[in-house]
Amino acid sequence: MRLSAHVATKSVTFVSDVGGLNDHGYNEFTYLGVKAGATKDHIAWHVIQTQDPSQYVQNITTAAQQSGLVICSGFAMGDALKTVAARFPKVHFVILDYSYAPPLKNVQADVFDAQQSSYLAGVVAAGVSKTHTVGFVGGVDESVLQEFLAGYEAGALAENPKTHIKVEWTGSFTNEQAGKAAAQAEIAQGADVIYTAAGGSGIGGIDAAESAHVFAIGVDADQNYLAPKTVITSAVKELGKVAEDNIAEYVHNSWKPGTQVYDLANQGVGLAPFHGLAKAVPAQVRKKLAAVEKAIASGKVVVPTKPRFPNGH
Repeated sequence: MRLSAHVATKSVTFVSDVGGLNDHGYNEFTYLGVKAGATKDHIAWHVIQTQDPSQYVQNITTAAQQSGLVICSGFAMGDALKTVAARFPKVHFVILDYSYAPPLKNVQADVFDAQQSSYLAGVVAAGVSKTHTVGFVGGVDESVLQEFLAGYEAGALAENPKTHIKVEWTGSFTNEQAGKAAAQAEIAQGADVIYTAAGGSGIGGIDAAESAHVFAIGVDADQNYLAPKTVITSAVKELGKVAEDNIAEYVHNSWKPGTQVYDLANQGVGLAPFHGLAKAVPAQVRKKLAAVEKAIASGKVVVPTKPRFPNGH
């Protein structure tokens, strides 16, 4: 498709959340998607890195002053974005993992059914656990992260009803030491698989799992490269795809506000490959994964969004 001349005047700005562009997860892979999408569609791109939540409004405002499309990386920016979007009605805004009721006229809210990929992660965890005890290390204890826990718990109990799930919260997405301490506490209680749904804090959880020679499950992106002999899989959100989709729609004048859901059915979430740890996953577990993935995508299996045991059991 030949682009119109006015495309040259278009640009996109990515506003990161705290944690930086090297968080090996949410910010980094959204940023890479913005870079790839802008390059593919031949428009200018910019990045504003948030150091502290107090900067949200100013950073989003700066982005809106310089670009027609602004992509914000996380739910924590929800209130700030609403404020800024009202001031710039002609700018297109995107926010990940947050939605508005009623929808805003110039905001596309891209949400992920992370409980679905977390369910698959739970099947893997219970399927490879030798102790029948697995761990969940979460970031900030709020509704979006509760969905991760709910899916993980449901998947683990579906695979093995005798599975115990240990739950720890770091209270942060940037504190690697807190993530490490949380994982160590769970490992001390017998957990031999640790799911780290804690952003940058989760890197500490992976470190703890590697040191204790137990498995870890990454989050948001394929994190096997962080510890190839430890990270057996990751519950992936296609963050780059979301960024690229929005940029392409913006460039070709097909961008629309509202809520867009990314799930297993449209391959917006899923599990990363097992890489060199495939032999550790029993054949019957791999077979069950394939079947349950189809069942969830078709709606035959509905994954809960609230955990039965929010404090673990």
